[in-house]
Amino acid sequence: DMGPSGSPLHVLREFRDRGAAWLDDDSQATVKLVVAITVLALAVRVIFLGSRVAHFDEGRVAYWAWHYGETGNFAYRYIIHGPFIQHVDRWLFALIGPSDFSMRLPVAVVGGLLPLSALLLRDHLGRSEIVSLALLFTLDPALIYYSRFMRSDVLVAAFMFTAFAVLVRLYDTRKPRYMY
Repeated sequence: DMGPSGSPLHVLREFRDRGAAWLDDDSQATVKLVVAITVLALAVRVIFLGSRVAHFDEGRVAYWAWHYGETGNFAYRYIIHGPFIQHVDRWLFALIGPSDFSMRLPVAVVGGLLPLSALLLRDHLGRSEIVSLALLFTLDPALIYYSRFMRSDVLVAAFMFTAFAVLVRLYDTRKPRYMY
């Protein structure tokens, strides 16, 4: 029983069937969907990125990055999980100026690009699974929150997951470019 033609259930099934037909007609549909989802992920993370005042943890690391840029004196502090953010923010502060927005931008961009990593697993996941993984990386509340906060949590998670996915892709294709 499909229900009456105007029922919400019938409309949803019709929408699903039209969407499936569109996907079947386009060999690059999955890539296009994941790219569109990634654009959404970047927008969600970047819009109003600097509207919140810096948290103490963010502020001290941003200060260290600013100090490094101003003086050239760099000191590694293990408490911040590595020097990546200090080096990137040093250049961003010189380029666009120190602000709450610019200090958070590297983490937001890495978090926003994470949905693209789902494409690396295309030999193991179906189309709907790839798109679902990209949506999960885009809409997961914890990933959104920490992608808008200058900490290394999202950086470590994104780099680790992407390294894993690239390793799987290297194993599948045996193409050296995935090793590099």
